[in-house]
Amino acid sequence: MTCETSGSLLEAYLDEELDAAQAAQVAEHLAGCPACAGSYARLLELRAGIRSHAPYYRAPAGLRERIRSAARESSRQATAPWRAMAIAAGILLAVSAGWNAALWRSRAGSADSIARSMAQTIESSHVRSLIGTHLLDVPSTDQHTVKPWFNGKLDFSPDVRDFAEQGFPLIGGRIDYVGDRTVAALVYRRRQHIVNVFTWPSDARGGETESDRNGYHLIHWNAGGMAWWAVSDLNLAELRRFEHLYRAAGDAAP
Repeated sequence: MTCETSGSLLEAYLDEELDAAQAAQVAEHLAGCPACAGSYARLLELRAGIRSHAPYYRAPAGLRERIRSAARESSRQATAPWRAMAIAAGILLAVSAGWNAALWRSRAGSADSIARSMAQTIESSHVRSLIGTHLLDVPSTDQHTVKPWFNGKLDFSPDVRDFAEQGFPLIGGRIDYVGDRTVAALVYRRRQHIVNVFTWPSDARGGETESDRNGYHLIHWNAGGMAWWAVSDLNLAELRRFEHLYRAAGDAAP
């Protein structure tokens, strides 16, 4: 089984929707493929986060009996037996609409909560790198030195770019830990400001977001099968410019 095939089946595997043969093939592939195993672990983490934050809506007590009573009452009107079904269907439709609306609000709220939690984790990692001694594991302005340094230390190869000519020189990189997994942290400088760029594999697409936390600006985007987070106390306009440089370089890559 290839990574592409396994990736298309991960959600079905997580929800136990595959037959026994397919499930066994996916399980065998995950056991020998760190990249797919990491994707599966992130799906498990996302499901656990949604379950832990999403409120549970229980149907009101006696709802079933009220529906049955309404149906029985309507059925007594022999001149129009179809009314019973129409009324029951209307009640069920209203209940279903209310349930779906509540579920949508729950999922939206859970997604927002997870995003806020990730932003807080990213900001904390950024601050720790500034106040401690772990800003750089590989101090270098050469992207061809920084990129191969990660080989064997991560289950992916980060896209390392240098923007010295545009005023954002690369100064090195390090291994960091975000959201229960190891990630690459690429470090840039803009005058006296440090820009940390955290990246790891992700199946998500689009979804660019911006946030401000305690005087730090964060920009998040997904591209090229990777999640990207740029964080700095640099003003937002310049951080956006840096993000655009990074995305443009990725789009231009062969």
